[in-house]
Amino acid sequence: MNEYPQSEWFKEWEKYIDKNILLLKNINNEFLIDKLGDSVVKFITKNCLEVKWNNHFILMALIRLDKNSVEKTILERLKMLHRNFKLFFADLNLESFNDEKFEQTLYKYYSEEIYLDHTSNKRTDFLKAYSSSSVLMKKWVENKFDSEKLKEFQNYLLPVFYYRRTEFKIRGKAEQKAKTKRKAETDAIVPHLPQIRVKANFRWNQINRLYQTYKKVLSNALENNQSFPVEFSYNEPEHINETHYFRLWSKRSFILNNPEKFSRSVLTSVRLGLDCYSAEKDSYFIEYLETKSTNSTEEFEGFWFQELLDRKLFAHKRMKLDDEGYEESLTFLKSIGYSENGGLYTNPYRSLHEGVLAPPRLISNWQCKADGHLFDIEPLYVGCTFGLLAIDILTTTGARINELLQINNTKECIKMKKVKDKICYSFMAIPKGRDLPEEFYISKQTMSILQIVAKMLKGQNESNNIPYVEYKGARKYLFKEEKPYYFQYNNRAMREDSTTQCIRFLLHGLYFETKNGKPVTIKSHLLRHAFATEAIQRQKIPIDIVAKLLHHKNFNTTAYYSAPTDTQIVESLNEYHDIIASYVDVDDMYLRSPESLQRELDEYIKKVGVFNKVLGGTCVTDFVCPTKMQCLGCKAKIPEPEQEDELLEVIKLSADMQKRFNKMGLEIEARKAKEMSKQARIELQEIDLIKRYREERKIETQFKLNPFR
Repeated sequence: MNEYPQSEWFKEWEKYIDKNILLLKNINNEFLIDKLGDSVVKFITKNCLEVKWNNHFILMALIRLDKNSVEKTILERLKMLHRNFKLFFADLNLESFNDEKFEQTLYKYYSEEIYLDHTSNKRTDFLKAYSSSSVLMKKWVENKFDSEKLKEFQNYLLPVFYYRRTEFKIRGKAEQKAKTKRKAETDAIVPHLPQIRVKANFRWNQINRLYQTYKKVLSNALENNQSFPVEFSYNEPEHINETHYFRLWSKRSFILNNPEKFSRSVLTSVRLGLDCYSAEKDSYFIEYLETKSTNSTEEFEGFWFQELLDRKLFAHKRMKLDDEGYEESLTFLKSIGYSENGGLYTNPYRSLHEGVLAPPRLISNWQCKADGHLFDIEPLYVGCTFGLLAIDILTTTGARINELLQINNTKECIKMKKVKDKICYSFMAIPKGRDLPEEFYISKQTMSILQIVAKMLKGQNESNNIPYVEYKGARKYLFKEEKPYYFQYNNRAMREDSTTQCIRFLLHGLYFETKNGKPVTIKSHLLRHAFATEAIQRQKIPIDIVAKLLHHKNFNTTAYYSAPTDTQIVESLNEYHDIIASYVDVDDMYLRSPESLQRELDEYIKKVGVFNKVLGGTCVTDFVCPTKMQCLGCKAKIPEPEQEDELLEVIKLSADMQKRFNKMGLEIEARKAKEMSKQARIELQEIDLIKRYREERKIETQFKLNPFR
């Protein structure tokens, strides 16, 4: 066992930090400092080593790490506290936290008496960060050490100040504001979950057709020794009625065909084949010229990312104040929802992961020299493929984004079961706040997308295996071994922000707004909220089952996620008015005996069982049946196109039932039959879209060379 931590920053920190803190260990006798995330280490090294609260911060970070806080949470707490401590200590000339002026300052800050430019959200975030950190540190140290050892750490604890929540209005205001905002955004998203998933599939099909056509044209040009550029076009499927026009360039040909736009030294290097301009190091990219309607009388849409090309919003270069069109781009981003808490995401589509979305720097720099839009199709294809996989899992399982990043191509992760002659699938991941993996059930559709990703990764590495890489997501100390993760590229695992950018790019242009007219941007956690709300409020799945699906520890969290939206409240009220307008036998309801209620409960708790074949699809819950065996419309069911006939039969049957019940005067039963038909038709629509994008995926495009001649 090592006597000292092995981290390279240990010796540097040793000059400033008490050794008792640096040598703290976890229950496995491992040094905690060796497990700190890179972003936390960089922040502390750059900002906190020489401040008066340096020991407090290191101790707090290590304690949070030992309590299984994710790297992102630790970093956020450090940043929030550091920002305010700098203000307090500088303005009040404080020497330590024991100064009584410190507590007075905190009280005034929470009471909104000082720093009037700080928002309620900012004050509440600081209150949460300070309160939780001070209490956590005190409890952890007291539970870990005896009274003698405790003295060594006493001076490095943040003072605990016990304030009543009712003393300050800021927390209530900020929490209510945040909840109202999140619920308004959820309200805008919930009705469109199936459409979001379907749109992502259609768009992936479109980018895949372009990518496959590009590879065919390039292969044809190289085999036949054609000179570059090569002009080509291809037609989209008939229901799209569009023709796209491109030029295929090599790096050398682009320079030689635009000699007036390059320096003499570059031209000389190209002609002589020197350094990076040699024929062996040549690379290829395309220039998007235009899109036309195949039928000239119809309008056309082109690619969904056209305006992002126009504004260079996924280029490698970061947008800066002195860039041409900077203000116009900011206005555009704000109009589609990329502003939050007064700030603005100036690069929401700019990926920092090499080979994902962003084109090479060279292409970004050469854009001003081209007639059309230059882009490298491979990074776009890669980004859309990762985006498709993420959207599919987020909208069908409600998983967190860091749980997606854990999916890897090993038998310990991907599970296949044969249930009643049918192969069914799931993956294992460690949820937030846990240390052991739990099971997430996925569909055959999700598995097919995983296979697309696997093929892409194997092709990029020219291997039959997915590369083993180091995990880069939250809580990476839990994943010490390199694994063949699906979310990786260029031999480097992806982070949460890169995956989010892929989702944003694939869904760009889908416009959602709250009832107040504010634009809503799709975020992974918003999809999780929407999944929970849809499951409980529309599908009436019990909260304990949804908590299990979301892998929540606390039902209160699930209740917050799934609280009804304004739209759902109005819909429920309208349904209630419809019901009370009809005849209801109150005496019959009143006289229902406890024995009958018990029999209903016994029936209700029967399990359907994971992966059972049910009406119109496959059941994927391993808990009690969420809908009392009423499978139509249930979110615990995955629609299957192969079972379309069953839903068609339901529609016929429900029409007959409506007629019979109406003749018998059973109006409520007739409405139930009508609802059956409605749910079956909704599922048929989703199945129809699934069939369409599956069929579209099989289409092989035919390209035409020199389309302008």
